[in-house]
Amino acid sequence: MGQWIEQVYAGHRQGLYSLALAIVGSREDAEDAVHDAVARLCRAQTNGMADPVAYAYAAVRNAALDRLRSRRVIPQAACPLFRSMACSAAEPVRTLLDQERDRQVQAAMEALPAEKREVVVMKIYSGLTFAQIAAVLDEPLSTVATRYQRALDEIRLLLETRVP
Repeated sequence: MGQWIEQVYAGHRQGLYSLALAIVGSREDAEDAVHDAVARLCRAQTNGMADPVAYAYAAVRNAALDRLRSRRVIPQAACPLFRSMACSAAEPVRTLLDQERDRQVQAAMEALPAEKREVVVMKIYSGLTFAQIAAVLDEPLSTVATRYQRALDEIRLLLETRVP
């Protein structure tokens, strides 16, 4: 494996997986998409590569989209991407509230169109800059920023309408 991909993978392993999971909706297919992308990246030439991180995210995105097209994978409704990572037995009420909040955020994320969901995942969960996301999606920076803001507005609206 080339040194550049080792560094990118080490620093962005979870973000790459999260992006693939947001696209394909299944853990197994997300893992396979990341593995496919890394295998392709190992053979890739690094000459003229402007941003290796954006390049890796684009490769994972393409591999995940390829999986959807070739296997006709339908994303699962209950994607585990946004579930709470920690539970505390000492605070059962707080844990229940956190789980409910996570469920509502997950449902709001799943209600977004794919292009908006991808931008939110790459920005919030992967920590990419708008410039990197624009490079991954091959879209203008202003389009990516607008898509992100509109996605957040939609999530906010969905969460406000669900709260009693």
